[in-house]
Amino acid sequence: MKYPISIIGLLSLCLTGTAQTAPPLASLPSVTISLGPPAAFTPSGTFRHFEVIDERTDTTRIGVHTFLPTFSHPRDKQLVFRSPAAAELAGYLNRHFTSPDAPYTALIVLRNLWLSDASYLREEVNKDPGKHIERTHIRLKAEIYAVRDSQYIPVLRFDTLHAYRLGNIYTPTGTYYEHWENDLAALLDRMTDSASRLTIVKAGHARRLSLQDILEFNRTRFSLPIIGNSPLAPGVYATFEEFRNNAPSIREYEVKTVNNAHAIYIKEPGGSAYYYSRAIWGYCDGRSVYIMRGGLLRRTWKEENAFYLLSSTDKELTIDMDTGLVY
Repeated sequence: MKYPISIIGLLSLCLTGTAQTAPPLASLPSVTISLGPPAAFTPSGTFRHFEVIDERTDTTRIGVHTFLPTFSHPRDKQLVFRSPAAAELAGYLNRHFTSPDAPYTALIVLRNLWLSDASYLREEVNKDPGKHIERTHIRLKAEIYAVRDSQYIPVLRFDTLHAYRLGNIYTPTGTYYEHWENDLAALLDRMTDSASRLTIVKAGHARRLSLQDILEFNRTRFSLPIIGNSPLAPGVYATFEEFRNNAPSIREYEVKTVNNAHAIYIKEPGGSAYYYSRAIWGYCDGRSVYIMRGGLLRRTWKEENAFYLLSSTDKELTIDMDTGLVY
């Protein structure tokens, strides 16, 4: 059975042109991810406490892993922490990176955390041949604020996509899960160290915000028309912004089956002929949303505020709702 990928989550049409129905991610077996030890145990001296707020589109899990080295069919796993992500990350940071006499507390707003198999298109490999040896990804996006006297100083926007590129080898002591655990811990170490250094630099002149300002800014992401309960508008999305706004701008198009795959044909401006296009972002038939990926249409599904899709390689992909990137 085929399972999903997330675009900030999305699902796909299979190559035979028949729409697949993916099972809910919650139905997948779970693998618990534990953060590895920090690279250094020396507290920064800047923060005495960390608080984490989870503002991700999918707060239930931290990723999906598709490939397992067996001779049977691939079996998907959902990746989770032992506790909610906000509690897990705050606990890790408070154990290793606090100083009791430090002048600031830290607020981390988690916008994205997703562990996944690497997924890329042929044109991406043509531009960057190193892509084909990527095995896994970690996407981490967060905002860090230094807090003092109930005032919040914007310190850092941390946004990284970490690729694990070593051999596709599982051993009793070195699985993908272990690499994810150690690499995610290293990213948190780097983020915390950067925030600590920047707080010293910015404390004297950075603007001050209230907690309400921060919460309202982040939660506007969930007021997007495509996430709400409004009926889906049919048509072709020329851009990612049109998808976010549930406002396709191209109304004259045809969906055709070519070589057992679905393709979009757009009507020529001022003419009657239709031409094949892979430049559009996606389309909606009024019931489901599809995106263009590698020249093929991929049908999406929604869980919480995230959209997911299934790639042609049976890997779950997710859509970053801030950028439209699929990983």
